[in-house]
Amino acid sequence: MGLVLQEFIEAPSIYACVVCKAHIARRDDVISRTFQGRLGRAYLTESVVNEKLGNPEDRLLMTGMHTVCNLQCCRCDALIGWKYIHAHDRSQQYKEGRYVLEQARIFSVDDEDLDDDAPGSPLPPLP
Repeated sequence: MGLVLQEFIEAPSIYACVVCKAHIARRDDVISRTFQGRLGRAYLTESVVNEKLGNPEDRLLMTGMHTVCNLQCCRCDALIGWKYIHAHDRSQQYKEGRYVLEQARIFSVDDEDLDDDAPGSPLPPLP
């Protein structure tokens, strides 16, 4: 396996992987905080970084049939959500190309937290 390069987000508040602390998304990019994931509450967001996508699969979700890909952290392979590829119901097509982040798999990092681990500083190695 080759070297995995990480992208660091410079923003006042971000979400990071709960397992390895890799930056995942800007809090300002969250479209909705009312989504339901496999593990409870989830967030619909416009974009993510440091991601790895699984194979597309059809999945019956609460709002109907969708084609989705599992969303994993590129650093530690933790499952953190999914990406909507295609919504079979026309009323759900606004989700296409967007991501759902499981709240249980991410945590919020604010400006004051970033002072200790400023973007660009190396992360500790995985155990």
